[in-house]
Amino acid sequence: EVRQRIKAVKGIGQVTKAMKLVASVKLRRVQDKVVQIRPYTETLYEIATRLAAVRGDGEAAHPLLVEGPAGAEVVVVIGSDRGLCGSFNMALFRHVVAQLRGTDANLVLVGRKAREFFARQPFNVVKTYERLGFPMTWAEADQIGRDTVTLYTFMKLSRIRLAYQRFLSPGVSKPSMIPWLPFTRAASAAPAADLRCEPSAEAVLDLVLPRALIAQLQQALLESQASEQGARMVAMDNATTNSSQLASDLNLLANKLRQSGITKELLEITTGAEALNN
Repeated sequence: EVRQRIKAVKGIGQVTKAMKLVASVKLRRVQDKVVQIRPYTETLYEIATRLAAVRGDGEAAHPLLVEGPAGAEVVVVIGSDRGLCGSFNMALFRHVVAQLRGTDANLVLVGRKAREFFARQPFNVVKTYERLGFPMTWAEADQIGRDTVTLYTFMKLSRIRLAYQRFLSPGVSKPSMIPWLPFTRAASAAPAADLRCEPSAEAVLDLVLPRALIAQLQQALLESQASEQGARMVAMDNATTNSSQLASDLNLLANKLRQSGITKELLEITTGAEALNN
C-alpha cells in the first residue's frame, strides 16, 4: 500500500513539474505582449489626456469625460478560467468584496472562476465573459470595452472601475482597482495648443479616446494573465517540492515497515529454533 502511494505521489510530481514548465513558457509569452503594448498605451493615453482639455467641461464635453449621477457603478472583475494558481483568484475576489461591501455595484465578470465566486455574492452580475484567448487579443478587449462603454452610456452610471491583479514580477502580483470611466485627465498634462489636429481636435478626440480606453483595458487583461501564469508557476513549483518531500517520507516509512517485517521474521525463526532445541 505504501509503495502504491509512493508511485502515485511521484506521478503527481511529474504532472506538476510539467505544468510549471508550461506556465513559465506562457508567462514569457504574455510578458512580451505586455512590454510590446505598454509604449502604445502610454502614448495614446497621453495624447487623449491632452486633447481631453478641449472638450472637458461645459455642455460640449465629451460623454466619456462626464461623470454620471451619483449612484450605481460597474466594476469589471478580471479573474481566470482555470484554477491551480494558488491564491490568484481568491485574493482579488476578497479585495473586491471588501471594497464594494454595502454598495449596489454591478459587476462585469471575466473568467469562469469569477462567475462561480460571485454567483454566491449579493451583487448584480450584468455580463460574463469566459474562454478568452491567450494572450488576450485587441479584438477581445475591444468587444469587452465596447459593451462596457454602452452600459456606462445607457445606464447613466456614476463610474466604471477595473479590478485585476497588477503584475509586479513573476509570482508577485497585487490586487488593484483603478478608475476607467469617466476618462481621467492628469492635472500635469501638457496643453493641446501645440498639437495640430485635422480636421479638428474634437474629431481626433472622438477617435483617440475610445482607443485609449480599450488599450488601458487590454493592458489590465494582459497583466492579469501574466499574474495568473506567475501564480500558477509558483503553485506548481511548491506542489512539486511537496510531492518530492512526501515521496521521501513515504520511502522512509516503507523502509521502516520492511525492516520491521524482517526483524519480526528473524524473531519468529529464532523463537522456533529455540523451541526445537528445548
